[in-house]
Amino acid sequence: MKAAQLIAILLASVTLVGCGKSLPEAYGIYADTDRGQFLLKRQDLQTAGNIMSFFAGLTSPSGTECGSLKQFIVYEKDVSPDSVGLVQLQFLKEGNVSAIFGSQHTTVNLYVPNRDRIDIDIKPVEQRRDMYLISPRQPLPKGFYALYLGKFGVEIGTQSRVYDLVVGSVKDFPSAAAAVQAKQNTIKEAAPALLEKMNSMLNRGSYEHLQDVYRPEGTILAGSELQTFVSGNQTWLGNAGKILKSEIMDVTPLGESSAKCRVRTTYEKAGAQEESVTIAKIGDHYFVTGLK
Repeated sequence: MKAAQLIAILLASVTLVGCGKSLPEAYGIYADTDRGQFLLKRQDLQTAGNIMSFFAGLTSPSGTECGSLKQFIVYEKDVSPDSVGLVQLQFLKEGNVSAIFGSQHTTVNLYVPNRDRIDIDIKPVEQRRDMYLISPRQPLPKGFYALYLGKFGVEIGTQSRVYDLVVGSVKDFPSAAAAVQAKQNTIKEAAPALLEKMNSMLNRGSYEHLQDVYRPEGTILAGSELQTFVSGNQTWLGNAGKILKSEIMDVTPLGESSAKCRVRTTYEKAGAQEESVTIAKIGDHYFVTGLK
């Protein structure tokens, strides 16, 4: 074998090792990670605001995750290296945008860039036209990232090509809708036991540990306020009878850690009654904070 041929083979081997197990054969955007090479999914940017001013971002990750990133492989026609960027995304619930008369507060609920582009090195792959290796200059910590071609939402209608990846777990970056659903599920799970414990106290007329389950508006009942509650409850149960059961019909989130539950409570004498119960997390525990 000639020396020139041997050198060519060695150079090709070095290129392949530097890129991971192998170079992709089909066009696309890839990520070389500790879990293998992935073809990344393209996402469409979403916007919140108005035509004058807006936030651009993603609702949630597309699903690809890894423990660590080695490099990206951009294999697309007519892509200028200068048009490639990498940003870390963070969730933004709401923000201010410019309007005709000053500023306007708007709900965002998107993962938006939390800073300027991450510094990257871009290298072409020899004898692979249209292919570039994209390497962050510093290891990426756990987070939600977007590699984009073009401009990241400079104006409404911009068709940016965005490809996302999570270093860590995609479960740590739920969409706004998924976060609301998760909270609803958590409160649905906590509410039955909480109401059962409270109903037992009320039926027995035992209020010594009422603060363990019931804190109206987040406060502990004491003194005359406690006596008023006890008197009112005794009068109501005297007419309606003991509480037989409480069923959670639906849950409506009120904030980050509270929700209003529509409850069907069945009494011994009065039968089924629809009631509204507010449940909130105070510290590490849930409490009933409102009754109606």
